[in-house]
Amino acid sequence: MTVAPASTATPSVAGYHPLVGVAAVLVGAFISTINSRITTVGLADIRGGLSLGFDEGSWLSTVFGAAQMVVCLSAAWFSIALGPRRILLWSSAIFLITSVLPPLTRDPSLLVALQIVRGLAVGTFIPSTIGFILRELPPRWWSWGLSAYAFRFVFSQNITSSIEAFYDENGMWEWIFWQNVPLTFLMMVLIWLGMRREPPNIDALCRGDWSGIIFAGLGLALLYAGVDQGNRLDWLNSGTIVGLLLAGGLLLLAFVVNEFVVERPLIDLKALLDPNVFIPPIMIAVYGFGSTATGFLLPDYLTRVQGLRSLQIGDVLNWIAVPQILLVPFLAWILRYLDARLLLAAGLATIAVGSWMDTGLTHDWASDDFMPSQLVEAVGLSLGITALVIFAVANITPARAITIAGLIQTGRLLGNEIGSAFIQSFVRIEEQVTSNLTGLHLQTGADLAEQRSAQLSQLFGDRASSLGQSTGAALLTLDNLVRREAYVLAYIDAFWIVAWVLTAGLVLLVFLRPPPPNHLTPPRLRSD
Repeated sequence: MTVAPASTATPSVAGYHPLVGVAAVLVGAFISTINSRITTVGLADIRGGLSLGFDEGSWLSTVFGAAQMVVCLSAAWFSIALGPRRILLWSSAIFLITSVLPPLTRDPSLLVALQIVRGLAVGTFIPSTIGFILRELPPRWWSWGLSAYAFRFVFSQNITSSIEAFYDENGMWEWIFWQNVPLTFLMMVLIWLGMRREPPNIDALCRGDWSGIIFAGLGLALLYAGVDQGNRLDWLNSGTIVGLLLAGGLLLLAFVVNEFVVERPLIDLKALLDPNVFIPPIMIAVYGFGSTATGFLLPDYLTRVQGLRSLQIGDVLNWIAVPQILLVPFLAWILRYLDARLLLAAGLATIAVGSWMDTGLTHDWASDDFMPSQLVEAVGLSLGITALVIFAVANITPARAITIAGLIQTGRLLGNEIGSAFIQSFVRIEEQVTSNLTGLHLQTGADLAEQRSAQLSQLFGDRASSLGQSTGAALLTLDNLVRREAYVLAYIDAFWIVAWVLTAGLVLLVFLRPPPPNHLTPPRLRSD
């Protein structure tokens, strides 16, 4: 991965077409994002279709994400050593084949193995995208290419619910995996036509930081698995979680020590002293935390409280996905003239406002009640990720290319996972605490409790189907009402947390300096 632009990148030369190659890596980035999301969203359908238990099924999405973490820091280096054409052709071919097989097997161990291989393969798609765009497109087109790269993040993450809902409604759960066959085949054709053939860099392969690749890959994968399974296994009360987090932390510590002693370190740790290098990955993690408002809180509320089906939830999230088609091209144009830091601040603040709008939540809110906040979120998510990607890439130099590319991917994957795990755990625990505290005041014999129980008993007693069980049905209904209100309060507090975390993240922008002059820097800042 280099950032030196090809002076004649747009015309086709020597049998390859750079614009087709750019289309290939963008398709790959779309495949990567949509698979990471749909594996989680469609997990219940996958478990049912493959006759898996809850525990067995939960590891399918965990190992898929953890496998991506194995290669997130080293994928850009492999792209240099082997060439993007070679590594993407091989990884896409492997991903295509292993996407055919999961619906055809019922062996849980084989399914987990296939998910690991699929994760390793798809993990190379995104890190190769930025480098290829910068190398093959003329500099004046960089902002457009990077904006297209940013577009797939918000669009594919929120359109996934509608896609999964279509499969669910039509009994086509297998296509959660099989949809990758035509998409990946298209990507392979575009790679074949659009990328130049390059010999492998044997010297880089022989002198590479293989110990660092192993330490970092395994360490990040174990941390990811520990975080992803933490909510289900109750965090530090589980020996499995403690072991995963401890082992992952020790391996990352070994990686840091390794980077100081090897001749050619995978990551330039000295570059982390530059705020423009280490703050953007943190901001990407903050952004990922903010996206949980639409990625988890909203769908979970609509499912748990309103009882909506996937198709109905997808209709709500489409109000975030569809506007991206118009917003992102506009942002690509405006970022050529405005400082990306200003638009990043506006984006994070707008997402915070959208989350704040949802703090007025009640159990009566349905799909249409979220439309104003979702339109605000759509603007904020577009502003945030597009400005963040362009600012981060504007700081890339040839010496720091692998470091920045690896940190961007690590921040994206790990930040999303930490945010999602924290919010899920918070909602679960707060609901339990609130239900318990509320239940303490609903004691048998209390006037209000007896009054409401009598009313519900009368309601059920009037139904012939109650068969004398009206009191039990009334108490069960009362319990469900308490739990519903506890969840609503938990969602409200979670929306507040998202809003405050995004607001606090704005403080980090104070430490960012203008990037070095290049074609991603607005003309006003190039003269600084």
